[in-house]
Amino acid sequence: MDAATKEEITDELVIALFIEDITNVVTNFYSEYYSGEIAVYDYEIAIVDIEKKEPGFISVKFGVTPQVGAHNPLGYDELVYRVDSSGNKELVGYEHLKNFEVPEKFQKYMIKPLG
Repeated sequence: MDAATKEEITDELVIALFIEDITNVVTNFYSEYYSGEIAVYDYEIAIVDIEKKEPGFISVKFGVTPQVGAHNPLGYDELVYRVDSSGNKELVGYEHLKNFEVPEKFQKYMIKPLG
């Protein structure tokens, strides 16, 4: 964590509070396509949007770039969570937006092409 501004610190805090859930959801999605180890690093997660959509609820959209091996991007996904005033979070959207070429040494773990 190398945040300097208050906004960067806030973003890092929010990502830290969600990273376990994000990791579980992302690895579950990719398990249909890739059998090797997938890493989700905090610095490969960005807050794309955060807003109060209705009283008592906040919507947070994350952009996530999961990695294989030593920092080889597998794809890019956006996850949307709805958070209530008690801190309960619910995944309300998952969109796989981009595929990256998997390096040859990791091709053996591909189950089927990413859809």
